[in-house]
Amino acid sequence: MTRSQTGFTLIELLCVVALLGVTASLPLVTSGSDRDRLQLDAAARRLLLGLERARSVARREQMACGIALKRDAWSAPEQEALPGGLPSCPGVSVALQEALHQGPILLHTNLPAVVRVTANGLLLDGGTTVLSHGRLDHTRCLVVSLPLGVSRLGHYQGGPPVQGQRLSSRRCLPDPQEA
Repeated sequence: MTRSQTGFTLIELLCVVALLGVTASLPLVTSGSDRDRLQLDAAARRLLLGLERARSVARREQMACGIALKRDAWSAPEQEALPGGLPSCPGVSVALQEALHQGPILLHTNLPAVVRVTANGLLLDGGTTVLSHGRLDHTRCLVVSLPLGVSRLGHYQGGPPVQGQRLSSRRCLPDPQEA
């Protein structure tokens, strides 16, 4: 049997269109969870960045100051929340997410309302903060240990904490590349 026309049959064209459709949709399926994980990791880095900025400002200015962790950013604490004559750390506001609407990053913390930083950059308050994403089981955490205020990032073992659950620094395991 010989072909008199050059070209493709209808079945061949349908197969090519189906393969192109499947190939084009693969990045859409995988990019959602990857993007969510990147958002969560970026929020954890910004959480640590805000704390390090406060320490840097306190050392540079040689003055003790305070910083507050709100639901979506490090910021200056309310004046009535500051203990004694402690000023807020100037210019330390760091948002945990970019201004664009992103996924639902949830913050769970047992840090005090105002984290105090000494003039030489040591943290006087400690605690654990857990970040989770509404579409992921993966969680990130930040532990600020006393007495020197050593801070570390990691992943929180056991998934996102439920409302009212006590946070534990023991469940914040260091990342494999940092261990």
